[in-house]
Amino acid sequence: MIISIANQKGGVGKSTTTINLGSALNRAGKKVLLIDLDSQTDLSTSLGISENIEHTINDIFKSKNIKNIIVKLENGLHIIPASKELIGTQMSLKKSDVLVRALEDVKSRYEYIIIDTAPSMNILNINALIASQMVIIALEPEYLALTGLRNFLNTIKLLDDRFGIKKPIIKILITKYDQRKILHREASGSIKKHFSDNLLKTKIRTCVKLAEAPSHFKDIFDYAPSSHASKDYEELSKEILKEKNE
Repeated sequence: MIISIANQKGGVGKSTTTINLGSALNRAGKKVLLIDLDSQTDLSTSLGISENIEHTINDIFKSKNIKNIIVKLENGLHIIPASKELIGTQMSLKKSDVLVRALEDVKSRYEYIIIDTAPSMNILNINALIASQMVIIALEPEYLALTGLRNFLNTIKLLDDRFGIKKPIIKILITKYDQRKILHREASGSIKKHFSDNLLKTKIRTCVKLAEAPSHFKDIFDYAPSSHASKDYEELSKEILKEKNE
């Protein structure tokens, strides 16, 4: 299953979710490939990959072999790292099916491929969405998030209309949730009311350990295994496993 973690808004926990969902699935014995498709390289940096690494996702958009770009980490995860050169690529790239064609060569090796996308709707993200069977929209429980969510869903519909893609499964993940905040409880209730069929049961609760872990180049399970964030991402992985089996 190819999954894009997406939102046109930044700072909602896309990279955090990519790392920790991927790590949870890896711990469950699944073969997982992570793809960093964001020129900010947060996912790659959080996993301790140097900016000066020779091969990156940008090579795929230059027609190079995807098999030469994959990096295997000590914990068993595989990753295709990002490059700041993606900024130039997104301005020059015209094709929307480069990534889906590249993944044909390796997707049989993995049970899950998880793509960390940029906080925008550019040609790189369109490549990711077209390649995906599932899109997880990560968002904070705020009222303005509802407007952004509707806009994002409309964008996916436009892609379907334009490219005739098979519409991916859409799932909504509430992140940075704080039960003590009235705003979070009310906004979560509103999201559930309007998007109950898409809303994942798991909420990722706010946790300082999630912000600290990348500075140690660790996922939440290695950095703070007893934290509630660790439990939340384990529950999320169980939901995704069940979704695939269904």
